[in-house]
Amino acid sequence: MWRRALAGLLRGRIWDGPEIEAFEKAFAEFVGVSHAITVPSGRAGLKFILDGLELPPGGEVIVPAFTYPIVPAVVKAAGCTLRFADCEMTALGIDPEALAARVSPATKVILATHLYGVPCRIGEIQEIARGCGAIVIEDCAHACGARVGQQRTGAIGRAAYFSFETSKCINTLGGGMITTMDAALAERIRAIRAREQRQGAAWLLKRLMTTSFEALATSPSLFNLAVYPALRLVALKGGADDAVATAYVGDEDTVVAPRMGCYTNYQAALGLEQLGALGARNERRKANATRLMDALHDTVAFQRAAGPDDESNYMLVTALFPDMEAMALQLLKLGVDTKRRYIRDCSRLFDTGEHFPNAARAEREALHLPAYPELSLAAIDHVAAKVRQATR
Repeated sequence: MWRRALAGLLRGRIWDGPEIEAFEKAFAEFVGVSHAITVPSGRAGLKFILDGLELPPGGEVIVPAFTYPIVPAVVKAAGCTLRFADCEMTALGIDPEALAARVSPATKVILATHLYGVPCRIGEIQEIARGCGAIVIEDCAHACGARVGQQRTGAIGRAAYFSFETSKCINTLGGGMITTMDAALAERIRAIRAREQRQGAAWLLKRLMTTSFEALATSPSLFNLAVYPALRLVALKGGADDAVATAYVGDEDTVVAPRMGCYTNYQAALGLEQLGALGARNERRKANATRLMDALHDTVAFQRAAGPDDESNYMLVTALFPDMEAMALQLLKLGVDTKRRYIRDCSRLFDTGEHFPNAARAEREALHLPAYPELSLAAIDHVAAKVRQATR
């Protein structure tokens, strides 16, 4: 990354250049849509879509109750009326039956999230949307390369947005992409994007340093030497509480504005390179996920695609444990680091006064087991053995 940044500076192609258009074209072909538009972040992508749809003031947007807290915050920041619907417990996406009970003539948009890279039941969601005249937006922040039948996620709804943050399937030091088949909508979104200001050199340096630190901290040698012992100490000292889990609820100035600006030519060059390798990396993700789930099929319940023809990319492999916090602590003691409480029951965070039992259950039970593509099959077998040991 640093070498490419230096080369870009020397050639004067950090901010502007041909890679932006090339990346957009390649990504559109990959997803199977007519238009792909680079954006400064995934949350900016959602905001641009909502603005580009030109919804009536206060238009109702239905969002899964079990989602990343930034998502409903962006919906509110866009001036929309926020309404939640419960999730189902197989793919953990919005439950079509619960959705059907929530839609009304006021519903303008339904947000369909393919959570952790597992496709939601979007065919049924589309049918409900057609019945009430609503628009479906796909949240593909996790689902770059997943499929529903012969269609890739991002090519099914009216529009979709992807995230290219550090932890995502494509990492361009932030940024994202909007995809759509709607030429008029794409034109309006490009006009909205054109108002954004160019990022400065300080922004680029900060992103490079942050990403380099994250890569260093998660490298096997340093993680095992320093990061894992620190996590274990915090967990043992603080009990089952997740020291790093946060629920961020704010307004436009705090939620959207920090992730705005112009997507750079430098980022697009990174994206083009990673898009070419995405197929192989996703195959590795799927192989690791399949190995882990097959090894524990008689012991652990996993999030899975609901449709027989759906293909997940398994950005995260998610297991459901009745006592998830205790399991996370036990696995940490056994040398397996996990991730939890990344996605929340946002109906509670946003004080709706409503109760969504599946969203509450998913927040209590969802635990992400390590199966990232850098792990060998032997390492996956080791994780499976430790999980089986912890469940005895």
